[in-house]
Amino acid sequence: MKENKDLKIREVEYDLPNNEKGKMAIFIYSGNLDPAKMLDLAVREYVERNGYYELMDASLENPWMRIVLSDINSLEQKIFKPGEDKLAKPLLVNV
Repeated sequence: MKENKDLKIREVEYDLPNNEKGKMAIFIYSGNLDPAKMLDLAVREYVERNGYYELMDASLENPWMRIVLSDINSLEQKIFKPGEDKLAKPLLVNV
């Protein structure tokens, strides 16, 4: 696969309990070619023969983005607490 200025990647590492790191990669394609084919090629090149999980828009309304995760089975798990576990922390209001 050749380098393409319309194909971007953002990588983030996360801690695993065994003192190793997992990785998340977000691919975004903004060119004129078929985004599904471009992202398929990019993901295949990126992961090589390593195990991974791939996420995409469930409604397929955004075919220009893919998220690839490694080692998610190694992450610690806890019971979900709906009143506490939130994507964003509540804003502190000064009274």
